[in-house]
Amino acid sequence: MNTSKKLSFIKWNNAVLISSIKKINLNIILIMVLDIAFYCSSALILFFWLKGIEAKTKSITLPTPNDVIALGYERALEVLSEAKAFFFLLIFSAVIVLLALIFLASIMKAIIWAKTTNTKLSFSLISRFLVLNLIWTTFWTAIFLFILIFVKPELVQMLIIIAIILWIYLTNTLYSIFMKEQKFNSVISTIKLNATKIHLFLLPYALIFLTLFVIASLGRLTRLDALSFFVTTKLADFVGLDYSFGLTKNLTILIIALLSIFVNPLFLLSAALIRYYTSNLVLEIEKR
Repeated sequence: MNTSKKLSFIKWNNAVLISSIKKINLNIILIMVLDIAFYCSSALILFFWLKGIEAKTKSITLPTPNDVIALGYERALEVLSEAKAFFFLLIFSAVIVLLALIFLASIMKAIIWAKTTNTKLSFSLISRFLVLNLIWTTFWTAIFLFILIFVKPELVQMLIIIAIILWIYLTNTLYSIFMKEQKFNSVISTIKLNATKIHLFLLPYALIFLTLFVIASLGRLTRLDALSFFVTTKLADFVGLDYSFGLTKNLTILIIALLSIFVNPLFLLSAALIRYYTSNLVLEIEKR
């Protein structure tokens, strides 16, 4: 790439950024409110689910191998039956919770992205967005499960991180394209666009990740991250979840840590701005 082409590419990126900023209006306040409502509602659903699982776990006492012999054949079968019932309850409830989160995300995110892209809201839009999310989430859930089950343990962490980056990269494009076309073949258009014009996404996404790094640093400097963490722990206390020990301890702490990031005012603002930028970026890249 010669100097003139480099300058032209930089000017194009600057023009995309400036036009994205011009599209920002008072809807950004509503977008931030909806974001925090979505994250808090999702956390509450997970907290109540974990509380139920925690209570069920405490009601089941699994015997040691030596105790099984002392229990006798019939009682051992009863204990085995209780353990199997708990396992199936865990799987079934997890699926129900996942569907509830997809349903919630489809409504909230449909409104958020419609406001971001200035798309007219309708029942048809939200319904189609729900189906799209079901397909998209099922696909990525299958990928994450495949990595966790079939990949060597030493490679799991690296592949999970790569999968998360790809998911974020493709999802922003998918939602931007879907809001314009409102068709399910937006998935195909997304994969094609991101694969064939990845070079046009590299610089913008590098700037986005740099921005997120700066935001994270500001969060630590201003103590907003500590405040967010305090608020999320109070939310867990409100539910009455005991996350000091037990089966759900690590998962609960992970949810609290993630929620404290997502409800941070600086993160909410940057996420809203990034949506304006990426939605405009995708539309401009489609034209090239």
